[in-house]
This record gives sequence, structure tokens and C-alpha cells, in this order.
Amino acid sequence: MQLDGLRKTLHQVNKIRYRPVLLQKIARGYFRTLVLRKPTLRIVEFSINHACQSKCGYCYAAKFRRPGECMLDVDEIRDIWMQSAKMGAFGSLILGGEPTLHPNFMDIVATLEPRKNIVTFATNCITLSEKMIVELKRIGVFVIYVSINSTDPATNDRVRGYEGHHEHVMRVLDACKRHGIDVMLPITTSKELLPETIKLLDFAEEHDMTASIGLLSPTGRQEGQKQELFDQSFWADLRKLYDRNPGLRGDWDTNLTLKVGCPAGFEKIHISPYGHVTGCAIQPMSFGNLRDEPLSDVLVRMREFKHFAKRPKHCIVALDEEFIEDYLDHAIGEASTPYPVEENAYYGADCGRAGDCTRSVARTH
Repeated sequence: MQLDGLRKTLHQVNKIRYRPVLLQKIARGYFRTLVLRKPTLRIVEFSINHACQSKCGYCYAAKFRRPGECMLDVDEIRDIWMQSAKMGAFGSLILGGEPTLHPNFMDIVATLEPRKNIVTFATNCITLSEKMIVELKRIGVFVIYVSINSTDPATNDRVRGYEGHHEHVMRVLDACKRHGIDVMLPITTSKELLPETIKLLDFAEEHDMTASIGLLSPTGRQEGQKQELFDQSFWADLRKLYDRNPGLRGDWDTNLTLKVGCPAGFEKIHISPYGHVTGCAIQPMSFGNLRDEPLSDVLVRMREFKHFAKRPKHCIVALDEEFIEDYLDHAIGEASTPYPVEENAYYGADCGRAGDCTRSVARTH
């Protein structure tokens, strides 16, 4: 067990200590996981739209759009959240596109019950107004994920594909500070951007903010592009960075197991704008659609999947060459993602019950 994981999970204890319902849910999650040894859902990511003003070159959501299909409405999101809560979930992260562009954004935040759960969202800040920030705090949101890639305005705006993005971020950071809302910086990095990422960590510490580092993955606009990916040896360096930086936290070290590892399919799931369930927002394979079947059935399927069941200690979408070659490269050429995982020829051998899976083939590499 790593008590550092518990410390990072409860890093905002000053904000949750007056929320007895939330504290009970967190305690129940640890009890179910550590004492009863039962897989417990912790967090659900909801990608609620695909519209965005930015044109980030590494955007994982670039192929979310499905012409002719209706995106999940507020009632459907509420139903999915209620199913998730029954399985232990007490946290949700709203994603896009840019979620604040959704016409029902505030209603979606409210339906996830931010006074009883940890509810936050990732934003590019372009359309996030001070009035919205005040209202978000009023209904119970206490932390916002603010996307930024460099402390240098020109470099940041180039990476984000939006002139003036850095200025919008600084405006929102100032408003959040004045209104008592915490900020986390979710930083996507690559070999080229790593020096800028280190500067951002210093910036976060200087301004009393937390941060997380996401490694570039060959999905979305980066499909098939692997020259900027890190190798496995970098993971040890990254872990050292996490260990010596109290304000740096991520998916891997906030598990209810208190162990570093990928939470996909066990403690964390992602819901696409159309109801497809994936292990995280970056993974391009769907394990089912919640318009067709209950979440409990989909989770059984996900927890039998070899790449989730082994709970790898690293980020599989960024560092696991086998997983990338077998599952991420399969998305190349697909009109939209996520694609049904059953269509992947390797899934039959990896799903844990090959006799029930179709298109099972022998590995060739």
C-alpha cells in the first residue's frame, strides 16, 4: 500500500470535510476495496459534446462526432450517474469538446449532485465567465480543471490552436482565486513540450494549484503519430516527479487500492457523448452502449479484459506498445470513435472468455 496515494486522493480535505455525505461515500469506497476486496467504481468521465473553439493538435476527442445520432440528454446522464453511484462512484469529470459550450452545461453539473459528490470539469476557459464561476460555486463545485500547455502565451496559443487562449486562462485563474474555487492544471505533455510542462509545475506550486500530467497518446488528431511518445523508461522518471511534488496527482496514484496503477474499467470509466463506455476518455474502444444495456453488464465485460484486469502500473494508451498496436492503431481509418471493441480481431483472446467472443485470432506479434 502507498499512503501517498491516500494523501493525494484527499488533497482537498479542507473542502470536503464539511460534506458528511461525500466523506461517507469515500470511506465506503476504501472499505469495499481494501477490506471486502470488491472492485469499486470511483469516478466517471462524461464527454458531453464534441464542439470546441480550440484546435489542439493532440486532441483525443477529434473523432467523437457521429452525424445523425443524438447526444445524451440530461435525463440520460442522470440515469447513468445513478447507476454509477450504486457501484460506488463519488466523483465525476465533465469533458468535451469544450463542455461549457453545451446548452445544458449547468443542468448537467447540477444533475451530478456536486454537494454530495466531487464534480468538476475540464475547460479551455474561452467561454467560462465569472458569472458561471459564481454559480458553479453556489451549487457545490469546488475545483475546476483548467487546460494550459505553457506559461509563455505565444507557445501556449500555438499548441492550443487559439489566439488569446493564454489570456482567457489567466482571467479564469484570477476569478477562481477571488471566489475561492480550487484549480487543477491537467497538462498534456510530449517530448517536445516536457520543458514547458516542468515550468507549468513550478507555476502551479507558486500559485497554490494542483496539477496532473497526461502523456501524449496516438489517438484523435494524433492517430498513428508515435514520434513524440515516451518510452517505458520515462515512466520511472515521471513517478519520481510525482513523488517529490505533493501538488502533482493523477489517475494512477489516487486509486482506492492505494496502489499506483491504471484505474480503467475498475475504478474509472468514460462515457462518450452518445453513451458508449470506454476505459478512459483517450481509449478508442467501446465496451457497450448504455442506451442498450445496464452499466453493471458493461463493467463485467470490462473487468474481464486482459489489459484492464492486470491493472498495469503505467498509462497503457501512452506507453504500452502492444496495447497501442492492437487497439489504438485499429481506430485509424474509422469514421468515428469509440469503435465497438468486439470488432477488433485481438479482443477474443484478450476478453477473458474467448469462447464467447467473436473474431478470436492468434497473435502474430
